[in-house]
Amino acid sequence: MSQSSFGLILGLAALATFATAPASAQVQAPPPQKHSCTPPPTDYPGKLGSDSLRRTWVRSANAYLDCLRKFAEEQKNLAKPYQDAAKVHIDAANAAIAEHNDAIKDINEKTGQAAPN
Repeated sequence: MSQSSFGLILGLAALATFATAPASAQVQAPPPQKHSCTPPPTDYPGKLGSDSLRRTWVRSANAYLDCLRKFAEEQKNLAKPYQDAAKVHIDAANAAIAEHNDAIKDINEKTGQAAPN
């Protein structure tokens, strides 16, 4: 048996082992959340409204915007562990794609074929 045949058999055996191994435990993401921020009244009091009404509306609008910012920041912080976990797999996929593309280029050069567009 040639050394390349032995390597091929060993590689196929390793693939068969990984293919039959149980899948890694999957991380269950929580369901999407909805904020509980209360928007300001739809009508701004404008110039005809009293200063008190305008100040109240502006405070309400600022509270709404602050609530939305806090909610967005909390959601980003909650998502971070999932993004970090996914990055490992994304990097592995990108490395495999780069290796695949290099292999195609190498094979095409060896066989004298033009690279597909």
